[in-house]
Order: sequence, then C-alpha cells, then structure tokens
Amino acid sequence: MKIKTILQSCIVSVWMVSPVFAQDAADIRGYWAGGYTDGQGGEIQFEMIVIEDVGQLKYDTNNWGALGFSICEYVFPVENGVAGKLTRNSGAGTGDCLAEPSFTASRTGPEVLTLTFANPEIALDKVELGGVLRPFDPEQAHAKVEGLDILGIAPGMTMEEIEPVLTAKDYTRQETRDRVLEYQGFAIEQKAWGKGADEYGNPTDWIFVTFTSKKEWAPDEVPVATDVGREWSIPDAEGIAGATLVDTLAKKYGPRSNNINEDRWYDRSGQVMTDAYSCPAGIHQSVMSNYTLASEVGEEEVAVTCGAILKAYVGTDSSTGRASTLKIRLTDPDPLWADFWSTWGHSEAARLKSIYDGVTGATGAAPEL
Repeated sequence: MKIKTILQSCIVSVWMVSPVFAQDAADIRGYWAGGYTDGQGGEIQFEMIVIEDVGQLKYDTNNWGALGFSICEYVFPVENGVAGKLTRNSGAGTGDCLAEPSFTASRTGPEVLTLTFANPEIALDKVELGGVLRPFDPEQAHAKVEGLDILGIAPGMTMEEIEPVLTAKDYTRQETRDRVLEYQGFAIEQKAWGKGADEYGNPTDWIFVTFTSKKEWAPDEVPVATDVGREWSIPDAEGIAGATLVDTLAKKYGPRSNNINEDRWYDRSGQVMTDAYSCPAGIHQSVMSNYTLASEVGEEEVAVTCGAILKAYVGTDSSTGRASTLKIRLTDPDPLWADFWSTWGHSEAARLKSIYDGVTGATGAAPEL
C-alpha cells in the first residue's frame, strides 16, 4: 500500500479539529504526517508511525532555524499512549540531528495528533499531524441506512448470515466461480451464487460477495462482507422495461447522486449525496476494495469519508427499451478500513519492532582503534 505524505503550506494547521470525538485521546496509533514553512524558505516535515507498543518518528528539515538541513529518524517504546525515550536510528538520515528529542502526544481531533516538543530547536509550540492511516474506531462508524442491501444481503454480514438468505431466494453456491486472493499471511475470499440457466446451463443471475481477510495470526476472526454484487442477464420473458428498473432502483436506494449514472454515494450520516461523482476529499488515505461480477473482476480505491457506496448499471435493448442487464454492487468502507489496519498494521508492527530491537540493542562498547 502506497503511503502519501502531507505537507502544510503555512505555519498554522490547515486541518479542522473537532471539539468532541469518540476515539480515546490516548490512542496515538496510526501513520501521521504534516509539515510547516516559516515564510522565509525554511521547511520542516514530520512523519510518525505508532503500531502496538513501538513508534517511529522522522523529521526532514530544510533551512529550518537551529536544525538547519537534516533528515532524522528515531524509534521509541509506547505504553498506554505515552511515548518513551527516543533513540536515534543512526543508520537512517543525515545532518545534525537532535541527540534525544522528547515530546508529549495527544489526540486533539479524530484526524489530528498534536505533538508538544520539549526541544526549543523545533521552534514550534505545537505540531499538528494528520492521520493518513489510523485504526478504525467502531464508535465513528457511518450511520446505518435501512433497506440498503441487495436481495437482503449487505456488507458486514458473515457467510453464515448470507447463505440462508440466498438459499431462500433459490440461489445455489457456484464454487467453480469462487476466487481466493493470496497475500503474505492472509487471504481474501470471494464467493459466488447463481440461479436461472442460459442455453449452456450457466446461471443468468449471479451474486458475488467479497469478504474481509482470513489471517494466519487471527484464526478465530470471522470474516464479514465488504462488497456485495449482483449481475443479472434479464431474460426476454421477464418483460421488464428499462425505465421500470430505474424507478425500482430509486424507490429502494433513493435518488441517484448524479445525472450520468445510477450510482448512489451515501455520506457518513446515511444520506445520499447529490451532484456527487465520488467521495469528498479527506486526510485518511483511500483503502483498496476487491470486487467481482460475472463479467468483470477488479479492485478500486474507496475513500473512508463516505458511507456505503452503491454502483448500478441498467442495460437496455435499444429497439424495445426493455431491460437486458442489471449490474449492481454495494461496498462499505468501514469493514475495509478495519481490515486494512489489521493487515497493514500487523506487518508494519513487525518492521518497527525489528528496527527498534536493532537500534536499542546496539550497546557494545567502542572498540580499541
């Protein structure tokens, strides 16, 4: 997963701070980044990662006061949200770095981490960093939208919950169309169901579900759906007008978000966004979502600034106006967000721990020269 850094263009933070938020102010886990300029050609950028009980701080200065020009990296232990002694990683960076920076950290907003340094060389009263990556907070989950499902199934449901719903609607499992996406230490499963039959005996009405990952380090964790899709090749015998299907989508899912397609983008409060073609911009990096339909598979970026996202397409016969195809997918960023943090955080924790052990374990006495 690519990580994007954030640079503030002025000495005052550009990020709005919410006065009240659910996540514990002591929770400093995440990848945080931000920067400042002094208006005289000086710049300083910060990056901080905290996973579990280990953290890493980097700062990069360019003609920044007493710090001059430097790239400096430190590692530190974390206990109950409090950073311990910072130890410089002398193998990473150049320039004159602070021997032992010290700071206190606190969450001053759901997307903001504030650092207060004890070192006057930093020349900032407070340093505000944006949460480029951070753990999902269940208390900040988007509002639930009643009836937002596809044939009764929706993201967040388990396989045990989905199976009987589809069985009752005469869909049967199609194991030959299942897919497994393998990664280091975890796998993402995509399951298929179908009903009806074309001239070759293949289903004409398909349901596909992508689940959160199965992890080697968390074997008891139960995967939940992240993306639910349906692709229906509508038989002529159904006699459904394309306009009827469009109206049916509107009755079930609300007005479409724009006049280009049948997509619906829901905000975090559960309302359909109008004049929208994508999620609004936010500090947190988008997370990747895998999906599959009968005629396509792929992955796409999903912004956590949205609630649920519904993508729909109605194909029609140009001569009769009858509906010939329905493609519809429902994606939820919240289980994707939580799953991304769980998988990325696991490997990142191992990396940080390795660096920390290597740096703090270098305690041998200076050799005779």
